[in-house]
Amino acid sequence: MSQLSAKSLQKTVQDFLASGSHLRIIYNPSSDALANSNTRRICVLDSSFNPPHLGHYALIKESLSYKNQFPKDNQAVLLLFSVKNADKVTAAPAALEHRLAMMCLMADYVQKKMQVNVSVGITDHAKFVDKSSTILRYLKEQNLSAKLTFLVGFDTLLRILNPNYYLPDKISAALSEFMGSTDLFCLTRNDEKLSVADQSSYVQTLRSGGHEDLPSIWSQSISLHTGEIDIVGAMSSSKIRKEVADGHKEWHNEVIPEIHQYIVEQSLYKKLE
Repeated sequence: MSQLSAKSLQKTVQDFLASGSHLRIIYNPSSDALANSNTRRICVLDSSFNPPHLGHYALIKESLSYKNQFPKDNQAVLLLFSVKNADKVTAAPAALEHRLAMMCLMADYVQKKMQVNVSVGITDHAKFVDKSSTILRYLKEQNLSAKLTFLVGFDTLLRILNPNYYLPDKISAALSEFMGSTDLFCLTRNDEKLSVADQSSYVQTLRSGGHEDLPSIWSQSISLHTGEIDIVGAMSSSKIRKEVADGHKEWHNEVIPEIHQYIVEQSLYKKLE
C-alpha cells in the first residue's frame, strides 16, 4: 500500500511544476528505478486515471505478453499522468492529488499481481511525441535505453494520428521519429459509436495506404488487440464517475478493491448537494 498521502502528492505536483523538469518518477512500490540495465521494454500507460479501472489493468496485462519478446524481468510499466492534457485542461472532477493517489494504489496492485517493475510518473507534456522523447532522454541521462510501447485505447490512437493536433506542421513530419522508434499497443473498445470491425478496418486501411496524411509504414508500429473485450471493452472512467454520482453500484466491479475503498473514503465523484 502506498504511503503517499493526497496532501504530499499535491506538494509533489507543485514542486514539479516549479522545477522546470518535464518528467518525474514519483512512486515505485518496489523502490526500484523506472528501468535498469536489464530493462529492454517499457510499457507506458498514459491516461487521466479519473479513476483507474480494470480496463487499464487489462491493457497492462495484455501488453506484457505483446509479441512475447521479453520476459517480465526485462520489462517495466510506467503509469504516466500529464498535468497538461491536450484535451482536458481542468482538474475536475477529481483533484490531481487524488488521481495520483489512485495511480499509486494501481501500481501496488499491478506489481503484486504481475511481479513486474511498476512506476508512477508525471509529465508536463500533452503530446505523445513529446512524452516519448522526454522518457527516452530521461533514460539516456542514466545511461539506459529501452523500447517504449504506449498502451492506448482506440479513441486515443485516433487522437495520436489526428493531423489537427500537429498543425501547422504536417503529421508525417511531426510523428516521423516517434512512429519509427515507438510501438502503439491498442486495445479495441466495445462501444456503440465504432464497432470492433470498424476499428480493425481503420488499421487495415492505414496498412494499405488508404489514409492520405498517414504513411502506411506506420501500421507496422501499431498492434491492435481485442483482448478481454467482453469483460472490460466497455469500461471507461466517465462511465464509472456517472455510476458513482447516480448512486449505482455497478462500478464496484469495475475497479480494484483498493481504489473502490479510496473513492468511498474520499467521497469522490459524488453529486454536489
